Parts: sequence; C-alpha cells; structure tokens
Amino acid sequence: MNTLEQKIEALLLYKNEPVGYSWLAKYLGITDQESREIVSGMSRYYEGRGITLVTTNDDAALMTGGIATDIIRKLTSSDEHKELSKQALETLAIIVYRSPITKVEIDYIRGVNSVFILRNLLVRGLIEKKTNLVDKRSPLYVPTHDLLSYLGVRNKEELPDFRILEQRITAIEEQHKHEERISAEPLVVGDHDANKTV
Repeated sequence: MNTLEQKIEALLLYKNEPVGYSWLAKYLGITDQESREIVSGMSRYYEGRGITLVTTNDDAALMTGGIATDIIRKLTSSDEHKELSKQALETLAIIVYRSPITKVEIDYIRGVNSVFILRNLLVRGLIEKKTNLVDKRSPLYVPTHDLLSYLGVRNKEELPDFRILEQRITAIEEQHKHEERISAEPLVVGDHDANKTV
C-alpha cells in the first residue's frame, strides 16, 4: 500500500461506518475522483482476508469478510433477526438489485404499498435512506454495507446474476407502464357508431 491508501484504510477503520468519497477527499487534500480511484484500487488488498472493502456509488467501508458469516450469524441471532417474510425478501431483492430506488418505484414494481416492509428492513439495518437530490421529499433506498458484507460481496454488481435480474426488474417496470398507457387511452367511438339511434 502507498501512503494515501494507508491513510484511507486508517480513516475507514477509525470511522467504523460508511465514509463518503468527498469526505475522504476533504481530509486527504485530493479530489473526489482521486478518492474514488484510490479506493477502487484498494479492493485487491482484501481478497481472501477476514475483512473486505465494500463500496457503493457514494461511499466505502471496511466490513467483516464472508468467511465469518456463519459465526457472525450466530452472534447476532435474536428475535430481531428472525427469517424475513416472502414479501420482505421480495422488497429487499428489488432494493439490492435496483438501488438507488424510491418507495414509489418499489410500490410500482410490487403492485402494493411497501411502507411497513420498508420500515422493518430499516429497523433490521438491511437498508438505509439516502437524500434524493431530485425530490427531497422522496428518499432513496439502498442496501447497507452490513447487508452487502453479510451477502459476501463488495458491491452489488458481484451479486449472482446481477445483470439478468436487473433486466428482469426493468422489464416488469416497462410492462406496468405499457399497461397503464393502454388503460389511460380514451375510448374512440367510430362515426358509424355515433350516428346510430338508440
């Protein structure tokens, strides 16, 4: 590791939570882009180790590696960590594979209101809210670093069949939009029908 990489590693350990690239850049006197590139290059140092570097589009964190998943699962076993329902798993999968995503978009894909499921996933620490710069009234939901670490991946692109499932979710969205457009089209009555007498 070079000096900057060592400093970033130290800062990530010190913060013990996801750290934004802009925050790292500020304290290291480098640009945001340099921060992203350095962090990206550091991933190779943690391959096959007990800790791993988990990254998203906004931040990075040092987390426990997949090799300790079973042990950590036993340590964190409690009522709060009971198995998720089918609906919760469905919602979580949408967030993991499609994030960042709003509640409206999640509801649109699922076809039902997801407010209580999202609250449950937030309490469990599986997802988190991010500020939506386009519409601050509608937060974005993303998977937490803890979840990605638990799944044994460094970023969502490493998830099984990521591209395939991402395309399937997109197809579902497009199908819903198509159906809505059809149902919204006005019923056109032909001239021959309009001239009929009742």
